[in-house]
Amino acid sequence: MKQTTGLTPDHRLRCQPMTVAFTNGGLNTVQGLRLVMPTGTTVVQAAGCDDLGVNHSMLISAPFVAVIPAGAQLATIADNDPKGWVIALERSVLGQASQEAFAAVPKWSKSWDPFLREVAGTLSALHRAELIDAACADAFADVISVHIALYYGHCAGAAAPDTPLTLQMLSRVEAFVHEHIAETILVGQLAMLVHMGTSNFARAFKRVTGRPPHQYVTLERVKFARTMLSQQTPSLVDVGALAGFQTQQHFTEVFHRYTGVTPRAYRLARRNVSS
Repeated sequence: MKQTTGLTPDHRLRCQPMTVAFTNGGLNTVQGLRLVMPTGTTVVQAAGCDDLGVNHSMLISAPFVAVIPAGAQLATIADNDPKGWVIALERSVLGQASQEAFAAVPKWSKSWDPFLREVAGTLSALHRAELIDAACADAFADVISVHIALYYGHCAGAAAPDTPLTLQMLSRVEAFVHEHIAETILVGQLAMLVHMGTSNFARAFKRVTGRPPHQYVTLERVKFARTMLSQQTPSLVDVGALAGFQTQQHFTEVFHRYTGVTPRAYRLARRNVSS
């Protein structure tokens, strides 16, 4: 990633490309929180302890972003040219109401946030075109700080507890589940897709679909596995992995619970029908 003249190490930027943040360490002196937004194939490891002295460590890679304490240590995993952004989140840029919410933003949290991923893409495009300077970078940091306070602070989701889940919002959730069926999918991720608090989203989702979000995801995994098992390939182990089950045993147990047969028996039955 090419460094522009506007992003000089001696400027106390709150929004820095990773190549700059890792080389000058300027953000380590900022009080508060940091947002880590890797892009491309970059994987970042964050490590440190919380206010109670409990050690934390997490790996962060796209499409996820993470909020960590300002003093946490960052390192890339086998990457000599890290891509992405490290942003200092400061309460000073917020109004009083947002500051109160910002104070309760959960540290050491990782999430999939469509808005922040779009911001990361925009920042990267501006950086490649050498159209971003210190003032522009800090303006992005201001907007991101407000977003973090609004959607991750203790007030997030507190308003409008009976917000309905529209068909458009539901379609967005369904599309995400289908696209990421092989990955771990958290209810909080789905809630962020439609800009709702986790508990409010779970209630609204069950009200519309008749089942809680985690059960919906599980049923979609089983449905996907049934489709794959109807084919001659891949193997049973691969089907379980592609459907997002962590182990073959878990795959077999869940599949049997919802279909009444094991994955192997289901495949054999489908072969007999075909022949």
